[in-house]
Amino acid sequence: MSGTPQNTLQSGNNNILPLQVNENAKLTAEYWPTKGWRTSTPEAQGMFSGTLAKSLDMFSSGQVCSIAVVRNGHLVAEAYNSCTEADIPQDVKSVTKSITSALVGIALSERKLSSLDQRVTDFFPELASDPLKSKMTIKHLLSMTSGLDWDNTNEKSSTEMMYSSDWVQYILERPGYAVPGSLFNYSNGDAHLLSAIMHKATGESMFDYAKSRLFEPLGITEVSWNSDGRERTIGAWAMALTLRDMAKIGYLYMKQGQWEDQTIVPKTWTRDSLQARVTLNYSNGTQGGYGLFWWTKTLPKGIVRGSKKQYNMFYASGSGGRRIFVVPELQLIVALTANSTDADMPEYLLLHVLQAIRSDKALPENEENFAKLEQAVQAFKEVTELEG
Repeated sequence: MSGTPQNTLQSGNNNILPLQVNENAKLTAEYWPTKGWRTSTPEAQGMFSGTLAKSLDMFSSGQVCSIAVVRNGHLVAEAYNSCTEADIPQDVKSVTKSITSALVGIALSERKLSSLDQRVTDFFPELASDPLKSKMTIKHLLSMTSGLDWDNTNEKSSTEMMYSSDWVQYILERPGYAVPGSLFNYSNGDAHLLSAIMHKATGESMFDYAKSRLFEPLGITEVSWNSDGRERTIGAWAMALTLRDMAKIGYLYMKQGQWEDQTIVPKTWTRDSLQARVTLNYSNGTQGGYGLFWWTKTLPKGIVRGSKKQYNMFYASGSGGRRIFVVPELQLIVALTANSTDADMPEYLLLHVLQAIRSDKALPENEENFAKLEQAVQAFKEVTELEG
C-alpha cells in the first residue's frame, strides 16, 4: 500500500494535534491524547533527531512495519512501511493479553469479580472434582501458572483449540500437570479461559465490556477484536489497533490507570500487574519478569548518555515483534509492529531509540538533523514488508 509519508510536523492529519514546543521548562505533558497525540520535534522533548534517524535507517529491513516514539506525552517520531498507515488498525497478536489484564482489573474494581484469589470453579463448577484444576484461581491464569497442560511446540495446543468445536471446553479438558502457582508455562488457553470468565462475570463479551470501560474513554475507535465463534472474545490474541492507539495503552499504564479526570484502571491494579511474579532467563543472557499478562525488564546500565542509572521498563508483547514498551522514569513509550522471526529485534530497536535521549529538558533545535529524520521516515515508507 502506498501513501503520503507520515510527518510528525503535520497538523490536522488523522488526529494529530499541532506541534508543541517547550524550550525552557522541564518537559511535562499538559494534556491527554484522547483526540490525538500532540507532535513535537525530538529536540523539544530532550531527544536527538539524528539518532532517531539512524534508528529508522537501521531497522527499515522490511520486517519492521511501523514505529512510534512518544516522550513526555508528545509524538516525536513515527514511521510506517509501504504496507500500513497511521489510521490502519494492525494485528497486535499477544499484546491483546495485556489489554485483557486491564479489563480484569476494571472488573475487580466494579466487583464483577471478587478477588485475584477467586477460584475458576466459581464459573466452571465441573472442575471441582479435579484435585489440581479445582485449585486454579484468576491470579494463576493471569500469571501463566495455571498448571494446565499447554504445548507451545509449533503452537500445537493453540491450533488444536482453534479447530475444536468449543474453545473453552478444549481448555477445560486439558489435563492438569502441576499444582497451580508452582510452574510458569506460557498459555493462550489461560488467557482465553479468562475471557470466558469475564463473559460470565460481566454478562457481556469482553470486547463490548472494553468499548465502554476502556476504548471509548481513551478515544480508541478504530479497533476490532474477534471471537471464538461462540460470542466469547478471544482473550489471547485477535485484536487490531492503530499504532497510535497502542501507544495510548502504554500511556494509560505509565499514568497508573488515570486518564483525564477519570480512573480507567485502578492504580493498585496497574502496580499489581507490573509486579514480576515469575523470573525469566533469556537466551541472550538477560533476565526479565512476568507479571499479570505484562512483561518487565531492567535496561542495561549506561544506555542513556550521561547516566549510569539502570531504568526499569514494562511492556506488552506479541509475536513477530509487536510491542508497547514503557520506560516510566524517562517518560518514554515506543510502540512498534513487526513481522520478524528475531525475538531480540524489538529490544535492540528500543535500545537504539533510548540512545537518542540526551536530557529531561528541551535541547536546541537542529534543523539539519531533523531533516535527516524526515528523510528517514520517507525512506521507511518505501520499504515493502517481508514475511518473517
